[in-house]
Amino acid sequence: MRRLLIALGISASVIGCAPSVPTPTAPGSGSNVVAGDGNVALPDGPKANGPWVGAAAANDAFVSGMQETFVAVWVDVPNVTSNQSQAPAAVSLVIDTSGSMSGDKIKHAREGAVRLVESLRDGDIVSVHSFSDAAQERVAPTRLDARSRQQIAGVIAELRAEGGTNLFEGVRAAGMAAMAAPATHSIRRVVLISDGNATVGNTSTDMIAMLGERAADRSVQITSIGVGLGYNEHALNQLSIRSSGRLYHLTESRDLPEIVQSEIALLKSTRAANARIAVVPAPGVTLISVDGARGINNGGTIEIPLGSMFAGQHREFIVRARLNAPTEGSHPIASVRLQFADPTEGNLERIQETVARFDVVGDAAVARSRKNMKAQGVFAMLDASRTTSMAAADIDGDRFGDAEKRLDEAERNLRQAAASATSSADKRRFEVSAGRVSAAKAGASAAAAAPPAARAETKRKKSLEANEAAMDLGGF
Repeated sequence: MRRLLIALGISASVIGCAPSVPTPTAPGSGSNVVAGDGNVALPDGPKANGPWVGAAAANDAFVSGMQETFVAVWVDVPNVTSNQSQAPAAVSLVIDTSGSMSGDKIKHAREGAVRLVESLRDGDIVSVHSFSDAAQERVAPTRLDARSRQQIAGVIAELRAEGGTNLFEGVRAAGMAAMAAPATHSIRRVVLISDGNATVGNTSTDMIAMLGERAADRSVQITSIGVGLGYNEHALNQLSIRSSGRLYHLTESRDLPEIVQSEIALLKSTRAANARIAVVPAPGVTLISVDGARGINNGGTIEIPLGSMFAGQHREFIVRARLNAPTEGSHPIASVRLQFADPTEGNLERIQETVARFDVVGDAAVARSRKNMKAQGVFAMLDASRTTSMAAADIDGDRFGDAEKRLDEAERNLRQAAASATSSADKRRFEVSAGRVSAAKAGASAAAAAPPAARAETKRKKSLEANEAAMDLGGF
């Protein structure tokens, strides 16, 4: 979906990564182009002063007694920007300088890093880190002005590629620098550029993923940019998921400067910092788990960290619940509260709340007939994300037939969700997402049909494309 959005030249409030990416325009200056991945709100989304958070139970009615269900939760940030001042940002750039990054990759990484420094505002804080056999802090956290920009660009120009890949230490060092930002800099981001697997130091994917959780706990998000076909998508996926960040997959390193520019455009259109969801169960309800995000159970309340959110962003989740429905009446199932720091109001803490409710009916057939189509659509999207991720692993493992079956089912479910959608925005989003899954299915077929000499490279490329589609569908 990101490639489609960039090709259409959408404004900077929309995520993008593409083989040919134009320089993002000022947030809000583009037309209301319909978008459809998990990250992007649609034209008929919330108004500037309206509620951003919504929730609904899987069904609008249940029969009396104990049963398991889910609550769908979604956040739509208005696709408008404010003329008021934005909170300053603290950005830690961490670049893989291992030997595999030699040639065009390190050249384009340097160009992207310089563009990042040029694009941020005076007063923003930047640090630059690299990792090969060891991690190095190339530029300590520095407030930007004309002089420091020039100095930082000079340091970046000296980056060279050699040695192994100590991914863990590189991400850890960059994360610590972002975490240490002053309270005034509530927008905190690590931007990671890597083309390989961890080969030095702590190489455990689980331990690397834990860095994402630590970052999120300190209001830091990680944007992972995977370059080429050799990077560890599982580690980069988890860094993005657990920190509520983003993943970009780039086949060609020449796209790096434009991707970095797109990421900075999103920072500049930030509407919420340190955003988090709290799902509070009503009496008789037990919350079990979260699909589509990292959930933290705090005394029965589920907390979901979201980090910074930009104009036009859409996120959604499923909270699984056990419900003991009373004998009659209308009842709440959960209160869903969005809390965030408003950067247009000096980081003023704001809270929005919605309550998901249900009716009790005596006929099980009536209860089944009263599905909430908004909630069912959220489920379909997240299920498609999970299924597409599994299909990506199937492609990588030469299980092409299994991948096609999974993706065919996911596409069918999304098209059914589109047919049942209650808004034009959701209908279009499901249709475009179904098209993305269909493209991944065609990729599995192409990998299966590739000649032996090209099979390994083709399947790896198609697997990474399917993984990117899965991350998009999940909102990352």
